[in-house]
Amino acid sequence: MRNVEEALGASPPDPMVAAALAQRAALKRLCGEGLDGRRLIIASNRGPVEFFERDGQVAQRKGQGGLVTAISAMIGSCETHWVAAAMTPLDARIARQHGGRVHVEVNGHGLDVSFVNPTRTQYARFYDQVSNAVLWFLQHNITNPPIHPTFDQSLWEAWEDGYVAVNRLFAEHLATLTEHDDVPPVFMIHDYHLYLVPGMLRQRFPNALIQHFTHIAWPASDAWRQLPGPIRESIMTHLLGCDVVGFHCKRYVNNFLTTCVELLGLPVDFEAREVIVGDRRVQVRHYPISIDPAALLALADSPTVRRIEAKIMAKRPPHLIVQVARTDPSKNILRSFHAYEHFLDQWPEWRGRVQMLGLLPLSRQTTELYKEYVDELLQVADRINRESGEPGWQPIALFLENDYPRAIAALKNYDVLVVNSIADGMNLVAKEGPVVNRRAGALILSESAGAVDELGEASLVVNPFDLVGTAQAFHDALTMRPAERSWAHAAQREAIRANTIYRWAHDQLYDLLVAPASGMPGAVTFIPATVEGAAATSATEEVNP
Repeated sequence: MRNVEEALGASPPDPMVAAALAQRAALKRLCGEGLDGRRLIIASNRGPVEFFERDGQVAQRKGQGGLVTAISAMIGSCETHWVAAAMTPLDARIARQHGGRVHVEVNGHGLDVSFVNPTRTQYARFYDQVSNAVLWFLQHNITNPPIHPTFDQSLWEAWEDGYVAVNRLFAEHLATLTEHDDVPPVFMIHDYHLYLVPGMLRQRFPNALIQHFTHIAWPASDAWRQLPGPIRESIMTHLLGCDVVGFHCKRYVNNFLTTCVELLGLPVDFEAREVIVGDRRVQVRHYPISIDPAALLALADSPTVRRIEAKIMAKRPPHLIVQVARTDPSKNILRSFHAYEHFLDQWPEWRGRVQMLGLLPLSRQTTELYKEYVDELLQVADRINRESGEPGWQPIALFLENDYPRAIAALKNYDVLVVNSIADGMNLVAKEGPVVNRRAGALILSESAGAVDELGEASLVVNPFDLVGTAQAFHDALTMRPAERSWAHAAQREAIRANTIYRWAHDQLYDLLVAPASGMPGAVTFIPATVEGAAATSATEEVNP
C-alpha cells in the first residue's frame, strides 16, 4: 500500500491526503517537543502484529481490528513500546525466544513489542467470561435474557482469577519495563479489557502520566448497576488512577462523569469535565477516533480493489445498498434485513432494481451465542431471497469473510450505506464509506453510533430498533435529489478531512503532555503543519449547504 507521501504525488494534492499529512506532521512535532525524554508505552489486549508459521518459518502480519489500526498512527511519530497479551502459543514462544521483547515493523516503522503471558484458563476467564460476555454486552446495551450477567461462583472466579489477574500481569509488566527510567513514563492504556491497569500503575508510579481510552460506548450509570458494587467500584476507581480518561464523544464523557457522582459519590466539575479524587483532578475528554484517508484512498485505487470492483459492477442492479459489519449482535444486521424486507413490501416498485450487499466478517465463532446469530442471519437472508426474489434478481447477497479489499470495493459503489448499530463507540465504516465512495451515496446512520456526532447532520439518522423508520430511510435515501446527495456527501467528507486519525492521536497527547503545564486543561489547540495547497481546517468549522 502506498504511504501518505506517495499518495501526495498528484498536484495539487487531494485535500483529504494533504490534511492527513499536515495532521501527521503536527503529531510528530508534538511527540518530539512534548515527550521531553519520557518513554511512551502503549498497552492493549491485541498487539500490532500476529505471528504465524509458513513453510516452517515464522512470519508476521498486521494485527486485526480497528484498535490496532488506530494506535498504529502513533508509530513513526513517537518512539513507542507496545505491550499486548500473548494470544497464541506462538506469541508466547516467540516472546520467550527473544527475551520477552520482539522488534517488529508496522506500516514501515519499527517498534518494540512485548507480551504478557497469562495461563490459558486465566485468559479465557479474562477475555471470554468477563470482557466479552459481560462488559461488551453491558456497554452496547444488549440485554436479552440469555446475555444478562449472573454473578454466580463461576463468574466471581472469572473476575478475580481472570480479569483482575490479567490486568495485574499487564501492570506488573509495564512497571518492570519502566522502573529504571530517569523520568516518569507516559502510559496510554486501551479499551475495556484493561480498566484496572491505570489504578495499579498509579500505585507504583505516582508521577507517571497515565491515560486510558475506551474504544466502545460508555453507557449511563444505571447500566453499571448490572454489576455487583465491588466490581463496578473497582472499575471506576482504577480508571480514576488516570490523568486523562478518554472516550469517543461528549455523551460518553457525560455518562462517565454522572456515573462518578451517582455510583461513587465523588465531586465532579461538569464545566471543566473533571473528577476530583483527593488532591487530584482527573480530566475526562472526548476524542472522536477517525481514519487515515491517504492510506484508504491508496488502497481504494489499488489493482486488487479495482479488480474486485469490476466484478461487483458487472453483477449489481441499478441501485446498491451496502452494509459492512462484523457478525456481532451489537451491529444490528438482523434488524437491517427485516427493515429492508419491510421496505420491499411497502414500495414494491423497487423489486429487481436494488440489492442489499452484506460484507460480514465472522466474529467470535468460538462462542455459541455468536454462532447462533450467524445461523439466524443466514436463515433470514435465505427466506427473504426465496419469498421476495425473482428470476435474475436476488434481494440480498452476503459474503461472510474478512476481505477488506472487497469491503472497500463495495464502499466505492454504494448508493446507500447502512450503519444501524445498537451501540457503537464510533463506527469507522461510517467514515471509510464517504471517503472512498464515487457515487455521492447516502448514509443511513444509527443515532446510537458515536459517528452521529460528526456525521449526523449530513446523514439519515435512524433509531436502530425501529424497523419502520429504517425502511422509510431506505426509501428516502434511494429517492434523494442528486443535489441533496452531493451536499451531504461533501459535508461528510469535510468532517472527516478535518479530523483524521492523526488528530485523534495528537489531541490526546496534547491534553496529557501540554495542557496541564500550560494551565489550559482540556485544550485541543491543533495547529497543523503548513502544506502548500492544503487548507488547514478546524474541526469546529461549520459546513453549510
